[in-house]
Amino acid sequence: MFWPSWTVRLTPSEGVHARALAPVLAALLLIPDSRTSLDQAAGLVGDAIDGTEVSRLLQELDNLPQWPDIVTALDRLTDHLDADDTPIDYGRRRLLDYTGLLPHDRWLEICRRTGTPPGTGRRERIARSQLFRRLSGLPAESVPDDLGGLDSAEFRATSLHFTALQTPELAHALQQEALGFLASHHIHDEPVTWQPPATLLAGLSLPGPDPAQVDLPCLHQLIRERRHPVQHAAQVLGTTVEAIRHVLDEHPAPAPPLTKNTARATGRIRQQARQTIPAERLTQLYLEEHRSLQQIATLTGFSRRVLTDLAKEYGIPLREGPQDYKRRGAIERDWLIEQYVHRRRTLPDLARETGMSTANMARWAHTHNIPLRPRGGASHHTALRTPEQAADAPAILRDALTSPNARQRLERFAAALPYPTVTDAARALGIHQSTLTTQINRLERDLGRPLIERAERGRRMRPTPFGRRVAAATKRLIGPGGRP
Repeated sequence: MFWPSWTVRLTPSEGVHARALAPVLAALLLIPDSRTSLDQAAGLVGDAIDGTEVSRLLQELDNLPQWPDIVTALDRLTDHLDADDTPIDYGRRRLLDYTGLLPHDRWLEICRRTGTPPGTGRRERIARSQLFRRLSGLPAESVPDDLGGLDSAEFRATSLHFTALQTPELAHALQQEALGFLASHHIHDEPVTWQPPATLLAGLSLPGPDPAQVDLPCLHQLIRERRHPVQHAAQVLGTTVEAIRHVLDEHPAPAPPLTKNTARATGRIRQQARQTIPAERLTQLYLEEHRSLQQIATLTGFSRRVLTDLAKEYGIPLREGPQDYKRRGAIERDWLIEQYVHRRRTLPDLARETGMSTANMARWAHTHNIPLRPRGGASHHTALRTPEQAADAPAILRDALTSPNARQRLERFAAALPYPTVTDAARALGIHQSTLTTQINRLERDLGRPLIERAERGRRMRPTPFGRRVAAATKRLIGPGGRP
């Protein structure tokens, strides 16, 4: 296969199918400045085609008025690939064992987490075949599949419809699944996909449309309206089906608003409940605070049935019949400060003395606005000074200065910005990528706005306008001698 963004630009709107032209374009890249024959080039790209097919489609392109610019585009791309290493070892990718890609239980978990109807089997096979195409650079129908029929027109049409229905949440989950698959094969330094820069096509008159010119908001609206949404959108927007497919792969449309009945039918209420009430929260409400499911339902707005299913999913044992739990005695603030802050006693020790759980003692500390000591973290004196330090910081940073570790989070965020990806930044800072990601996510949650635009195919990580202001304020706070 060829890179999709380039295939779209080099494929005429009529007469040649993109899926047939892609391996031909890949073979043509091997010919400039070499003695490679068409048959040899076809073999080198995986025997998806032969030299005769390359020659036939080459003649089709040669008849186009844009042929000279097509040649220029391929020459520029060849020079670029000679001069710059690609971040993906495609030869290694094609030799991986894909039989374990997207197992059935992982597909069900992803659907449960993203609110995607899992379907009866075909939708799962489509998702797996499209992941395979993105990872391997081989045609989607080459994915290991026991049932077959992936090359049928019916399956391809269904795949096109799946592209239209894919949501950003599902696309992100499948992207993470692909990264996990690569990691399972000890590949940690490659992105899932990569595209040569589109700037190489500047100034050329090419037979295919430019996907960058597609009106994205209009496209997202159109594909939710018809039975054959991709074809309909291509017709309305005056572009090709392949261009629409590529844009939707890069920018999936958000799911439309759901009515209460639709949400119930598609399992979205369960998804919303899972996001609103994670396992830790339900455990606290039900097991530690001893609230009934009906009380939790009144508190959260979700039905008792939804909460019952959620408890079973989380493995929380349900009580049989009504039970009465009396709240234990109140804890005075002065006593807790004396014992916990000044005498440095632990919460479990204080809980045993008062006959309550450690979690309940921690809630009393929260009620009295007494900062808890983090494990292995700053001293209690430092923790108590955090609000005072926040008051002296630039206004834009105050909401982020919620703990003794907040300063470190800000320093690492500012230090990460010069790097192209979070992974590169974490490596340079000497920390794990997940640690840096968690710290940036915490800052975004505390400040209530995104700080960075994550790296995507062909584009490096970059700060949002708000993120740039936060980074500048952080540097002023740290001073010239600060270090992450």
